[in-house]
Amino acid sequence: MTALDIGNALTRYLSERASKLDSYAHQELHRFASHIGREKLIEQVRAPHVAGYAEAEVSKGGDVKGRLDPVKGFLTYLSKKGLHTENLSTHVKIPRPSIKGGAVSTRPAFQTMEMTQSGLEARKKELADLKGQRPEIVQAIRTAAADKDFRENAPLDAAREEQGKIEARIRDLEEEIRRAEVVDAQGGSGVGVGATVTLRNLDSDKDETYSIVDTMEADPASAKISVSSPIGAAIAGKTEGTQVSAQTPKGARRYLINKVKFQV
Repeated sequence: MTALDIGNALTRYLSERASKLDSYAHQELHRFASHIGREKLIEQVRAPHVAGYAEAEVSKGGDVKGRLDPVKGFLTYLSKKGLHTENLSTHVKIPRPSIKGGAVSTRPAFQTMEMTQSGLEARKKELADLKGQRPEIVQAIRTAAADKDFRENAPLDAAREEQGKIEARIRDLEEEIRRAEVVDAQGGSGVGVGATVTLRNLDSDKDETYSIVDTMEADPASAKISVSSPIGAAIAGKTEGTQVSAQTPKGARRYLINKVKFQV
């Protein structure tokens, strides 16, 4: 039996099944390989490693079957090719989807993600650009894998790593777009995405003005901060006249919210 590590075995598997696996399956397989350890020899992978990974994925909820089916297929392949003495796919337990009100529940409840229209458009553009890179990456992997030397193949490793990064980013963007809730330009009852906020720094007695944007648009140098930034988190949902404290990179700061304005 040939000694092969997880990373190279996965490359071989993806090369042989390129036309049968979609990008989502590629991403989940790369994620599994990273979790187990790409340099770990296949024979060193044990049932508890696989079962633990599967249980963690099940606990996350969501599209469990979509995430674990590719892993089961890969583990079955390792067994059929004689690369592992045990069929580890039997340790990937995928629960049956729950049925509520006569319909199969395939998606979990999720929280919306507030963003500006420009933030949403920026995500869509980046997603389209990344998807456009897929054919080039796939071809790079096929070309690098053609020499059949999986032990020391820097171009193959680089292409495989790049594919993993791209697919991970694509998944993040698709999820953010799915959860997107474009903010109402009229605003709400307090500070939120889309607001321009004037704060009085109670330590320096000077005014500071910030635009509250989503994370993709954040640019502190241009006074654009997200609600996940120290100051943004401190003032999120607060109204004019409220005093807040924020732990900034320069230390603790106290602010008074003087004005909250939403562009019409």
